[in-house]
Amino acid sequence: MKFKNLILTIFFGFSLFSSGFSQNLEWEWSAQNTQKDASAWSYILDIDYQNNIYTGTQYGDSIFFGDTLFAHTGYYDWANWAIAKYDNQGNFLNAFDITSIPNNNIYEVVLATDKDMNMYIACEFQQLAYLLDSTIYHGNVPLPGAPEIFLAKITPSLKIEWIRIISSPTQDNCCGLAISSDNFIYMPTKHYGNGTSIHTVNYFDQDSAVYEYTICSLLKIDLDGNLVWRKELFSNRPGITIKDMNIDNSNNITLNGYLRDNLYYSDDTIFHPHMGENMYRSFILEIDTSGELISGIIPDWYMALAETKRDDFGNFYFAGFVWDTVYFGSDTLTKHEDSTVNILAKLNSDYEPVWHQTTKAKSAQGSYYFHIDLLQDTLFFAGRCRSIFTIFDTVFNVGPSYEGFIGQVTPNGELEKFTITNSGEFETRGIKLDNCNNLMVSGRFKGNLYLGQDTLGSYSFGVFDGIISKIKRYDPYDFSIGSDTTVCDSIILVGPEGYQYYYCNNNLLEQSRINISESGEYVFACTNDDGCWTTDTINITVQPGFTINIGQDTIIKLLDTIYLSVPDIYDSCLWSTGSTENSIKITGSTLGSGNWKIWVEVIHGVCTANDTIQLTIPELPDIGVVVYPNPAYDVLYLFSEKEIEKIEIFDFRGKSIIMAENQNLLNNQLKIDLSNISSGIYFIKIYFNDFVGIRKIIKL
Repeated sequence: MKFKNLILTIFFGFSLFSSGFSQNLEWEWSAQNTQKDASAWSYILDIDYQNNIYTGTQYGDSIFFGDTLFAHTGYYDWANWAIAKYDNQGNFLNAFDITSIPNNNIYEVVLATDKDMNMYIACEFQQLAYLLDSTIYHGNVPLPGAPEIFLAKITPSLKIEWIRIISSPTQDNCCGLAISSDNFIYMPTKHYGNGTSIHTVNYFDQDSAVYEYTICSLLKIDLDGNLVWRKELFSNRPGITIKDMNIDNSNNITLNGYLRDNLYYSDDTIFHPHMGENMYRSFILEIDTSGELISGIIPDWYMALAETKRDDFGNFYFAGFVWDTVYFGSDTLTKHEDSTVNILAKLNSDYEPVWHQTTKAKSAQGSYYFHIDLLQDTLFFAGRCRSIFTIFDTVFNVGPSYEGFIGQVTPNGELEKFTITNSGEFETRGIKLDNCNNLMVSGRFKGNLYLGQDTLGSYSFGVFDGIISKIKRYDPYDFSIGSDTTVCDSIILVGPEGYQYYYCNNNLLEQSRINISESGEYVFACTNDDGCWTTDTINITVQPGFTINIGQDTIIKLLDTIYLSVPDIYDSCLWSTGSTENSIKITGSTLGSGNWKIWVEVIHGVCTANDTIQLTIPELPDIGVVVYPNPAYDVLYLFSEKEIEKIEIFDFRGKSIIMAENQNLLNNQLKIDLSNISSGIYFIKIYFNDFVGIRKIIKL
């Protein structure tokens, strides 16, 4: 049953066509590659945990990625494969290629990455293959032109850790590669047989299978290249093929393909609806992590399932094309002799149709099925079209050249967003959501291509350039780690809350903060569990800290003087006495008896240092002197049992302001005039012939 019917017929190109749909799909950037004398294209192979994009391009003599060139003379146009890596802003990072010898090919490269950004690459090769610094040979003497399979693990620094070979006397095909969230590799393979000879296929020198008719295998492999288990799929007739594989959030595996008879998986049988009639039908299998069959079906639909997805609710989505009349739910899909019909559909967990949409084009234009990806239960698709084309019940005329289109479908099957390119010629070859749920689209183009604000031109108007482009759906979360700064000794960088992982310069942190003690540029990054990253960069200059020392705690007498100093090399200096010089003089009489904290603080650049000592001035013994009144107004009296030679009064800074000789002493009593000094605290020093005493006085 269809959920949306748009009746809109347009015959004047995509500029009018676009007015019928939401146009909020924004192209952000594009990156292209070029073969000098032959067409090229790009496939999205994988997006790693740091949101880098890996593309694969089949090429012949040479291929350019910006200023990077791979060149091999004497090869077919499609003999070799190049793997290119881009960051999520479209910047080219690095590339390597897989080659063979002239007159031999590299086929169908697949790639997956783990959370440490190691790459796992599998492909088919003839006779031998060159991968980085290694030569890979066939395990058996092959039939002429018959490919075998290698699987290799490559580190982010492009070092090979291990290589495994799958070989047989016949043709071996790699049908996919994926890594589950619990870090296992899954790889389906196909091995040809025609029912006339017995053959043996060797899996990594760890397992083998004997077959007469074509068999397919599903392999579970650990990250060290060890085979965990292998399950066989076979039928009683040649022609069984695995077309697609994906892994859901529970790490269950979904396989689909097609065959002409019953399907045998391990000890289970899935029955063909037209057994013995030589009719191809698609199959769908769901398999758990131990290799056991959860469900399987061969629907009675005469159509091919090209790309498939499964959501967390068990619903199954597929893109494909109709071979002949199909009864699909309550609808009948008809392929006319002069047309091709492509289908986009959602099935429930029992494989019953929920919704579907179809395209229609003249047979002479070929069959252009959708490429799809899934976000929860929202489906995204990409495709190509030309001439008169029908999509979602809308008919439009693109013109003689191919244009690419990208769309978004609601869980109910309604077209929510749609855009179409405006170019000389553009063909999509894949679509994939990155870790932040933006869309990556790959394909090829020639002539001029207009994507958003960018205009791209192919190397030649006669051949295609490969291209990968990003459609931005969400702006990344923006955070700031701070402005470039100079710090003393160290600084703590703190990331935003709520993320799963935090990194600094690609090193995983145990918490959301890190102490920085060395100068340099620091890239602070955080990511959710899916690998959607947000980053900020800060340049930090670290100035070494320093210490100062003005001495140990000490004791001085009231009549003693002590000198304290720091080196004259600092930007500023401040003592507890208020002095800003690099050295100070302290007399005991200035402070008086007691315990005194003397401190200093110095600044140099952005660093500060300080030191403190305790200065102790003990009380003098009783000298038989009475000072009264204390506090006093204008007159102070001093009575002594012993003869006084003289007295001297000092202010708080140690300045002498009054001196009196003993001639004013009458009956051992000395009268001192204070009327000419200001109110405050003073010290009176009393001189005897054998010692000196000090008392503190207060002038009111």
